[in-house]
Amino acid sequence: MSDTKDVPSALMRQTLLDRELVRSATGVEHGPVRLLPWLDVVVLGGSTIIDGGRDTLLPVIDEIRSLLGSRRMLILTGAGVRARHVLGVGLDLGLPTGALAGLAATEAEQNGHLVAALLASEGVSYLPHGAVAGQLSVHLAAAPAVVSNGYPPYGVHEFTSQQTKLPRHRADAGSLLLADALGARSVTYVRDADALSRFAGADRVAAKELRTTDADLPLDRIVGELLEHAKHVREVRVVDGTTPGQIGSAMAGEPAGVTVHA
Repeated sequence: MSDTKDVPSALMRQTLLDRELVRSATGVEHGPVRLLPWLDVVVLGGSTIIDGGRDTLLPVIDEIRSLLGSRRMLILTGAGVRARHVLGVGLDLGLPTGALAGLAATEAEQNGHLVAALLASEGVSYLPHGAVAGQLSVHLAAAPAVVSNGYPPYGVHEFTSQQTKLPRHRADAGSLLLADALGARSVTYVRDADALSRFAGADRVAAKELRTTDADLPLDRIVGELLEHAKHVREVRVVDGTTPGQIGSAMAGEPAGVTVHA
């Protein structure tokens, strides 16, 4: 009989509740690996961009199309006004947070299919969450961009809150979580001019300010909380998609829109 062989494992015989042991085993001195360091993530607002229809969305699509030759993009979509309607009905029916999250994500998925159809001539297609998580790199080797929806796939596992039954993690939060997990190079939230005006002329906003403000800003407050703990994405841009060139400038690191930083 052959000798058995031990496989060294720092955590095999220990509880994951021991913070010191976990800290020593996770290699904090060099940090996690960036899986897709060349990736640019673009998040299209549901109500501010996609619901605007032809006059608002098509110029944004044209700018994205012009960038496809030099960038590899993951384009994520928000839910928009249809989600607000279904959430209102769901709340009236007494549905729990997890059920509401799944309903809203379905609306964001519809917007994703819409955007993918507009870019189909460039080889761009829609991918569901599972394919984005495991197959994004191979799809981006074949095409310059992929479309998905920005909602995180929590569904019935969505976090509950004492303040509201609405899901906390919507498209803004899900997009940042995904971008950070992939180690993306940039994250650009595309809104319209009215949304950008809510930043009151600021060029830079700290994540803590976003997290704690009572102002009606065009970015979910939880993005500030997530940004403070992100491993790779330390800032995001919020740009006016109705102004030509803003998306490309943000990707290139040039002055554009508002920077929200950790």
